[in-house]
Amino acid sequence: MGKPYRECPRCGAHLDAGEICDCGEQKRKPQAAEETPRRMRLVAICREVDPETGNVAVYRVCEEMTDETVSFLQIWARNNPGFRYFTLASARWERFGDVIASILKRRTVTAADVDRIGGIVEL
Repeated sequence: MGKPYRECPRCGAHLDAGEICDCGEQKRKPQAAEETPRRMRLVAICREVDPETGNVAVYRVCEEMTDETVSFLQIWARNNPGFRYFTLASARWERFGDVIASILKRRTVTAADVDRIGGIVEL
């Protein structure tokens, strides 16, 4: 009497009649519902005006935005009028950072200018 199964020649798995072994296939990726959602990272951007020369610098301050970071930057901006801080998603900064920086480097930047940029919030 023969075996009630056959063996895969590659991995030795026991297969039913007509069954195809999946040892050659790559592991399937988990379904989208099973994946954990990625958290959006926020970055802080500083707009600094040099009081002596009037030159404007725009640069990234930090990636890890916490409640403490936000509070510190708000207090710092309130006590130092040459500094303004903004926050936005890191992906948006990486994609449109040059355009955003060029708008923020203008001599005067109003709240309406910031609103027109979109996706950016002044702290």
